[in-house]
Amino acid sequence: MHELQRKYESEIREIVFTSNRLADLGYVTSHGGNLSYRINGNIILITPTKVPKRKISFNDILIIDANGNVLFNANDRKPTGETPMHIRILNKRPDIKGLVHAHPPVLTGFSLVDTDLLSKPLLPEPILEVGPVISVEYAEPISDSLAIEFDKVIHKSNAFLMKNHGIIILSSEGVERALDLLEMIESMAISIQTSLAIGNLNEISKESINDLENIITKRNLKIPGDPRYIKKLEDLYE
Repeated sequence: MHELQRKYESEIREIVFTSNRLADLGYVTSHGGNLSYRINGNIILITPTKVPKRKISFNDILIIDANGNVLFNANDRKPTGETPMHIRILNKRPDIKGLVHAHPPVLTGFSLVDTDLLSKPLLPEPILEVGPVISVEYAEPISDSLAIEFDKVIHKSNAFLMKNHGIIILSSEGVERALDLLEMIESMAISIQTSLAIGNLNEISKESINDLENIITKRNLKIPGDPRYIKKLEDLYE
């Protein structure tokens, strides 16, 4: 094992586990999706291009710096083609450690239509732990244009639905936690589908959102979004 792998062994194992779990859940197919894990501000673990997430192993994970330079590469892999998007988002959000980009079926279905339903305050847990799912305009995958599209909204939440593409979830705790949050949001999307088949959606009121601040304090949670801009839960749903 290389000294850098030994130094970041637990984080590498976490990104491998999360990659494999992402495939098991059916949230990625073929070579789709990518993950990154920032350590100590300027070291990033990132998944390779053209390797199915179900096959990702310890030696497949690349170690790069905050500018995208490869510091270690055990299996002669190349970083995901969407590395510029990861780096740009992580540089814009210094509070974030884990980033998961995936194509879960229901959320990706929502990306194909013009709707703001996922950005509504509908369930307490997503409000507290993720924030609104914000739409990002379509741009060519693995392009700088796609990375730049995030500049307009990256401070407003920890969940972003790329039109006609898929979703990105951010976490201040790491990639395994980001996947937990992704499962929560995919479940919310399924619940929305069910509710629309039955009747009208009921949003949580602004007053009730304010009341949720008590849970933030009791559970010592971080409010979703960039803490330099988002100070209260209600700021997420202005």
